[in-house]
Amino acid sequence: MKIATRLAGISVSPTIAVMQEAQRLRRQGVDIIDFGPGEPDFPTPEPIKQCGIEAIRADFTKYTASSGILELRQAVADRYNREWGTDFNADNVIICAGAKQAIYNVCMSVFEQGDEVLNPVPYWVTFPEVVRITGARPVDLMTNEQDGFILSAEAVAQAIGSATRGLIVSTPNNPTGAVLPSGEVQRIAALGRKRDLFLVFDETYEHFTYGARKHVSLASFVRSSDQFFAIVGSVSKTYSMTGWRIGYILGNAELISKIGEFQSHASGNPASVSQKAALSAITGDPAIVKAMREEYERRREFVLGAVAEIPGFICCRPDGAFYVFPNITACLKSSGLADSQELTQYLLREARVAVVPGSAFGLDGYLRISYATSMTNLREGLHRIREAVVRLR
Repeated sequence: MKIATRLAGISVSPTIAVMQEAQRLRRQGVDIIDFGPGEPDFPTPEPIKQCGIEAIRADFTKYTASSGILELRQAVADRYNREWGTDFNADNVIICAGAKQAIYNVCMSVFEQGDEVLNPVPYWVTFPEVVRITGARPVDLMTNEQDGFILSAEAVAQAIGSATRGLIVSTPNNPTGAVLPSGEVQRIAALGRKRDLFLVFDETYEHFTYGARKHVSLASFVRSSDQFFAIVGSVSKTYSMTGWRIGYILGNAELISKIGEFQSHASGNPASVSQKAALSAITGDPAIVKAMREEYERRREFVLGAVAEIPGFICCRPDGAFYVFPNITACLKSSGLADSQELTQYLLREARVAVVPGSAFGLDGYLRISYATSMTNLREGLHRIREAVVRLR
């Protein structure tokens, strides 16, 4: 069968592939601990679920405006205005079926054949694939473990070429947990404004930062009328609502309108019931998020300590999200395994633990381990990894 050329190099998301393999082995009766997915293990908070139930009972189950219900769009704008001093309104917001669709919508609306899009490495697995689908070319922009994987505006400026059209930034970062300092966000915003560089900021993990480092939104340094940015967010991680599939984009009203036209043909409206639940989440008690953040911070400390005890693993301390991204090059060298993919296969087979190879994020010699799971799973899974790695030596 002939498949369209635009899909020739596309394969299933590596993180989803890990989850599917873990599920397959579980169905066969294998005791698998899965550190692969970026999915909170907490249930969706009860008040949010109740709003979804109430929407069903009220028969709020029909089509909505393709760009999302007005109340939710305004609630997103209001939150950004309150937290970041912006001047957004509902016309600056579109609701999508998750942050992944939001990123796809932005890229399809802005990038095209002949464009180059800077993609800091390590990157979330979907970024380069979406850029390729648009016809543009993703260009790797390396960050360094020695600098905590922090993207610098100076590196961005040096990488801009004659065909450079955009830059995609994830902060807090998936997979490293790196959080861009305020000064770098401001300097990158200034670059976007000065160099006609379209900035896509994925701020999905914005509420999960630890210690002294705080998330600073690109929204702090833009105006609603600016034409060089799009900010992507989601309720999936923040409120443990991954399956509800609600994300959003903030940007210039003209851009948002055009994305809305595209979405009206691509998918229509996000699920009506999910929109009502998301409205409850965004306007609800922030203590719900605080409790989850504190638990993630506790898990982070445990995981960093446990990873440090695994031979050949060295881990940069993450300031945000809920992943660690240990350097495993010493482990590979001592074991004779070729790369991170081989090690993940070994751990799945011998330790019965699923992790994601660094190569999926554009940087071999690393693993991504999610701590969005129970302390019981973390203790047992990291113990299994350590025992399996010791057997390799």
